[in-house]
Amino acid sequence: MKAVHLLFLGCCLWAFNAWSAQPVEIYTYDELPPYAYRNDNGELTGVYIDIVKTAISRMPDYEASFQVVPWSRAKSAAKSGKAFAILPPYFHAHDWLTDTHPRRPYIWPYSLPLYVQKDVVICVSDVLKQPREKYPEDFAGVLFVMWRGDGRAGEQFNSMVENRQIKVQYVDSIYEAARLLSYGRADCTVTSRLPFAWYMDKLKGTNEYQSFSKITRLQEAGVISTNEGYLGYTNIDDEKNFPFKEDFAIKFDIEIYKMKRSGELDDIIHRFVDVNFMQQLQIEY
Repeated sequence: MKAVHLLFLGCCLWAFNAWSAQPVEIYTYDELPPYAYRNDNGELTGVYIDIVKTAISRMPDYEASFQVVPWSRAKSAAKSGKAFAILPPYFHAHDWLTDTHPRRPYIWPYSLPLYVQKDVVICVSDVLKQPREKYPEDFAGVLFVMWRGDGRAGEQFNSMVENRQIKVQYVDSIYEAARLLSYGRADCTVTSRLPFAWYMDKLKGTNEYQSFSKITRLQEAGVISTNEGYLGYTNIDDEKNFPFKEDFAIKFDIEIYKMKRSGELDDIIHRFVDVNFMQQLQIEY
């Protein structure tokens, strides 16, 4: 009988702990591997997803779920106070402001940075035999292949394109840009470093890639901008809707700090990209 009572008590405690875990819903996207995307089984995964999942798994008071929506809708949900947090915004406390006065950031605070995204110029190595230290001025006359709608190249680059100083071929994906660049059909591309490496890793496993007798050697020409990705919390009606926000944010940052110190963040990145292949391309991770 005593054993039965102990078992019953243990089940009650387990049920209470499971029930007492605070659910948190994080809005994100699934369109940009390896940051956040669907794997072959349709499961949400990626560098940012795994970092956040790992950190929250060590926070027993919380249980996370992800709401996948277009990025514009994630921003709107944070701005209206519907979303507890969105992943992974850049730091926008200076320009993502409420519409009404007094205008203030509608996302605050931001977590510790999860990963530093770097936008880079990658070229066929022969193109870089000529010094090209200044971007984009030194790339006049160069043919770029670019992901259509991607604005990371910058206003000065776009102005040079309009003035026909730089030529651009637009394609519908980073994969297609990597493919054309690898086969020497273009000179350079402007891209986010980690997604380019992810797509190159996929490309090099194809028969088409292997069948080329001579694959063009690629090389990174330089970093044109950096942005840190964060977990950003809504700052609208948060005390009413999410009274646990401060506690969660503190505990989350502690876990991220531990993961950085231990090297676990780098280990997560390595699961998604072939670091050796990146080094062959003279691309840092």
